[in-house]
Amino acid sequence: MRHTITILIVYLLINRCHAEGLTRASGGRSAAMGGTSVCEQSIWALQNNPAGLATMKGWHFGLYYENQWLLKETAFKSGGLAKRVSGIGCFGLSVCQYGWSQFSQNLFSIAYARDFGPYLQMGLRADWIWLHLGEAYPDRTIPGFELGIQSQVTEKLRLGASLFNPLNSKLKTLNEDALPVVMKVGLSYQFTEDFIGQLEVEKDSQRPGVRLGGGLEYTLFERFQIRAGAQHNPNILSFGVGYLVRSFQVDIAAQMHQALGASLQIGMGYNIP
Repeated sequence: MRHTITILIVYLLINRCHAEGLTRASGGRSAAMGGTSVCEQSIWALQNNPAGLATMKGWHFGLYYENQWLLKETAFKSGGLAKRVSGIGCFGLSVCQYGWSQFSQNLFSIAYARDFGPYLQMGLRADWIWLHLGEAYPDRTIPGFELGIQSQVTEKLRLGASLFNPLNSKLKTLNEDALPVVMKVGLSYQFTEDFIGQLEVEKDSQRPGVRLGGGLEYTLFERFQIRAGAQHNPNILSFGVGYLVRSFQVDIAAQMHQALGASLQIGMGYNIP
């Protein structure tokens, strides 16, 4: 089974530039809540929706690792830092890698976000994508970007949307392989001070249908969170926990795919006000 999955990954990376690893959500909180990420307002907004950086203050740092299907060949790693500059907005840098030494997708990004009042936050992320396809194939690089928007509609309701690769950029290959155009729309609703629910719809130009995701988060003892969620297309169940120690946040999650099995995720974030 392990070798079969590895062969499939190699085939997809060489013959189809889907960049699945680069468009997936980062952060243990998102992983535990059904992959919902477009309303994220933390360091992981760097990869999930740059508009979520707009309300952040001080310095933020984060590291994330996902052992997808418990295979090193499908590991996803990301890290980033962000800093708010008073009167200008929030700036961020991030890097992501999906795959392993022989076949990998790599994303280097610079993001900027600004708050335009209580009802509008906007963000832009400029990307440089590097596809490493092993010794037998030349590496490929391509620029790209992502747009994001969020709105705190009411005290309890927040809406978010993001658009990755809106210009439908293509690689200079024999088949002119294109990166996917990915649109996400979602909401976050705070039922009580301790209970939050999130829903999200994602459309990928290279996948049939839409992905649906939803998740719940309940805070215990002020610093401890428990989470659960589900996705459709593909069908995945997820759960996880989070713990805040002063300015240090740790999030752990696990997902169960209907056919491919389990994935484990861990994210760590630190804030200097």
